[in-house]
Amino acid sequence: MFRFRLIGPIYVLIFCAALMGCRTGSTLGSQSQNNGNSSVVLAMTDTPPSTVTVLSAEVTLTGAALMPGNISLFSGSATVELTRLQTDIAYLATAANIPAGTYTGITLTFANPSLTIENDTASAIGTCAVGSICTMPPTATANLSTTVPLTSFTIASSSTTGLLIDVNLDNLLTTAMGEDFSAGTSVTSFTPAGIGAPPVGAEDVVGQVGSINAASNTFTLTNATASYTLKVDGTSTFFQFPTSLCSAGGFACLQNNQILSVDIGIQADGSLLARNILFEDADSSDAEVEGIVTGTNAGSQQISMVALAISAGGTGVSTGEPVTIQYSVSPQTPFDVDLVHADSSSMSSTGFLFATPADLVVGQQISIRRNSASSGTTIRADRVRLRSSRITATVQTIGSGIIALSSLPSLFFGHGGITLIQAQASIPTIIYQIGRTITISNIAISNVVSVRGPLFNVSGGRTLIATKVVLKL
Repeated sequence: MFRFRLIGPIYVLIFCAALMGCRTGSTLGSQSQNNGNSSVVLAMTDTPPSTVTVLSAEVTLTGAALMPGNISLFSGSATVELTRLQTDIAYLATAANIPAGTYTGITLTFANPSLTIENDTASAIGTCAVGSICTMPPTATANLSTTVPLTSFTIASSSTTGLLIDVNLDNLLTTAMGEDFSAGTSVTSFTPAGIGAPPVGAEDVVGQVGSINAASNTFTLTNATASYTLKVDGTSTFFQFPTSLCSAGGFACLQNNQILSVDIGIQADGSLLARNILFEDADSSDAEVEGIVTGTNAGSQQISMVALAISAGGTGVSTGEPVTIQYSVSPQTPFDVDLVHADSSSMSSTGFLFATPADLVVGQQISIRRNSASSGTTIRADRVRLRSSRITATVQTIGSGIIALSSLPSLFFGHGGITLIQAQASIPTIIYQIGRTITISNIAISNVVSVRGPLFNVSGGRTLIATKVVLKL
């Protein structure tokens, strides 16, 4: 079996709760009526593979149903990009009226899996030559629909519960780049907003504001692949909004067509809340394209990047597609850092720089404000903003809030010989493991963790300011 190193574990959450709706593409949340009064949160995680860097992974979910009874939790289709979800969660759909009872299995149906990889091995992988970045569908797919057994899963009347699906990509991917979704899949239950559940849901979700409803304190956030209807309440926080728009923060700061980055929380009843709302741009005239840096060329003033998220459609760029970023040095394209993250944490980057092209390194995740004069996959940058990288690696040493990470994705060694990353945790850092509440003292040498945060080039080495650490064991 050929083994792959994904840049971390994958979390995909299919949100299934009463009185709440969201959609992906043209429609989501159109569910059959199941004549019950309970709701289910369906989540997915991944046991990360090894060896080659998966820069982007996409798959389309086309169905999810509880057995027996074929109780639909999801219908339609939703395409998700998975690599950024190694520490986060993506909400895809809403189901309601789930009958109480005991269920013995769940049937999941997938379509159109696709990978963008960098081949850092010594031989070709399928049609991808050594040293190349390739977007490739699987050579063959088997068992795109699979029924996973459930053990002692009972839904009580008028309740909200959850299921966590773990897919082992080492078993999913074959030596011939085929995919079998029935392999290596397990499912466990969890309680939304309970002990061991993710403390924050989807994080750093960038999109365009629309459908502001002051009467219900809701608004929609829409990007190239999804649209969410989000509630704002007294616990929601607003960051970096210009004082000309609002001086005190609050719902009145929101205006149609703004581009925001939002942390989306899941509450005990399964509803969606805009926890942290970060102002990115006053309007959507120039879209934001976010991705992972795969190369830099100072001489030609260019950045190579694989796109992972796009704030709006119509850019000519697709998720998982390699793009070329053109910036200027005279006058210099603005470079800055986005350091507001989940749970109202503003992380200090004192001593760490991202102000000029010299601060760019492979493996960083950046967001490009796309000039409207851009054409297709060649993007002219109005701004380059450092966002959060997501990396899965092995703990080599740990102490005084510093986690030294080794066994890195091959992308790092292949570009600069980087074999170690220092992740700096602090009081605001979220530290958790699915299934239990932990602190940094629960993390030991040789554990596998997924970390999230801005990645800096420090004296030729790499330091990540950790906003989240997820223990994988």
